[in-house]
Amino acid sequence: MKVFIIDAYTDKPFSGNPAGVCLPEKEPDPGFMQSIAAELNLSETAFIRRSATDETTFFIRYFTPAMEIGFCGHATLAAAKFILHGLHKPRVSFITTGNLKLQARADGEQIRMNFPLYSPEDYEEDEALYDALGISNPIASKFSPALEMLLVEVADKETLLSLRPDYDKALLATNSLKEVVVTARSEDSDYDFYSRCFCPWIGINEDPVTGAAHSLLAPYWGAILNKTEMAAFQCSDRGGFMRVAIRSASEIEVVSQARIVFEGTIFPDQ
Repeated sequence: MKVFIIDAYTDKPFSGNPAGVCLPEKEPDPGFMQSIAAELNLSETAFIRRSATDETTFFIRYFTPAMEIGFCGHATLAAAKFILHGLHKPRVSFITTGNLKLQARADGEQIRMNFPLYSPEDYEEDEALYDALGISNPIASKFSPALEMLLVEVADKETLLSLRPDYDKALLATNSLKEVVVTARSEDSDYDFYSRCFCPWIGINEDPVTGAAHSLLAPYWGAILNKTEMAAFQCSDRGGFMRVAIRSASEIEVVSQARIVFEGTIFPDQ
């Protein structure tokens, strides 16, 4: 089985968010895919198989080192990078196990992707969780049931960068979340907002760059800033950037880049 490691949401190798992309010839056993994801030990590994009826349609599944998840933005971008630039296809459609249909197309070195939009809902503040994450005086808290994701706005970039979560305490504080994205308005001209994403509930303490989170961040900041197109940066140690555009009440466009950094072969029977 061919396997690639592709850095997503970056134009430089060894930055952004690395994802595994595996190309099985037939659908592997889920336990086998989980073992490969654990072996690669990246935040997510995508397994893609070409449709028998359309060479630009692929089935895609996502695994963290601990479990399968329904949707992962950066692994989708990584898989799109391989197909669009590695296989030189102009466009690609992905179908997830939940029958979510994701589109991507090449635009020079950039990749344009259509992701679902998830409207933020009100959330009752959880002091134990905020304490575990090191958050005090949050400006707002919103929730996406579909993503099982909590969004918390803090005062500024400096507050965001200063967070030092206690992940063991976070796991004890709640079992109803998969991710917490903490965000702050940008005060400079390069970006509209910043974020960090914490996911110990799915085996990832801090995700370097989280495309799926922007399906919630885009409508949240769009309403506050009165914008439909925004530039975003995720402030992890590796860092990553993207542009987001609200295209409809149910869809956003995400534009960024990726770099293929490793190619190899898995030999599971040796």
